[in-house]
Amino acid sequence: MSRAASLYRLQKLDSEGDEKQSRLEAVRAALGETPALRRARARAQKAAAAVQQWRTRQRDLDLTVRSIKDEIAAAEKQLYSGSIRNPKELSDLQAKAASLKRLLGHKENDLLEAMIALEEAEAELEAAQAQQAEAEACWQAGQDELTAEIEQLERRLAEIARAREGLLPLLRPDDLALYRNLRQRRGGVAVAAMRGGACTACGMEVPPGRLAEGRAAGLLTCGNCERILLEEEE
Repeated sequence: MSRAASLYRLQKLDSEGDEKQSRLEAVRAALGETPALRRARARAQKAAAAVQQWRTRQRDLDLTVRSIKDEIAAAEKQLYSGSIRNPKELSDLQAKAASLKRLLGHKENDLLEAMIALEEAEAELEAAQAQQAEAEACWQAGQDELTAEIEQLERRLAEIARAREGLLPLLRPDDLALYRNLRQRRGGVAVAAMRGGACTACGMEVPPGRLAEGRAAGLLTCGNCERILLEEEE
């Protein structure tokens, strides 16, 4: 393998390694909860809180209604027992019973509203939990795919690293230094193919004299972009 071909091989490894490393960082960044999952969970939590709130409200109103009914029953029992003969006491007790019945009507309306609200909240909770389950299933599938891709990328990066380790000792130090300098200055492309007598990176033709000198020196470079040239047949 010529010096240019060895450097071109190194460039292919480095370019693929950069691409794989960039993708690996992007995939790792994508791990974790998605906005869709967080929204679904927040909706379910809000719905669960509403259900708990209306259940508590219904239970409290139910207890209140029962208590008022007990008071009304006690007042009516006392009224009908004939034990109260004082007209004022009797009038006060009748007024109290009437007030309790009005209050009972209000509380029963409140209880009905709470029962309806609870039913609606439970329906919302069921829908929210279904959405959360779907979002979690979708998220988990995505996480599994990302994890599998990370493993694949890490394996390939390890292979590239081993290939570079085997290639680097075969390169001349001055060639390697030139390659690194050009790769940094030329957008990652230090080695370009020469096709039809021209550099495929910049399109400039290589004069016959420069071609002969490069072949004699063992390493040909473009007179325009300075890239190392790999003759097409290689």
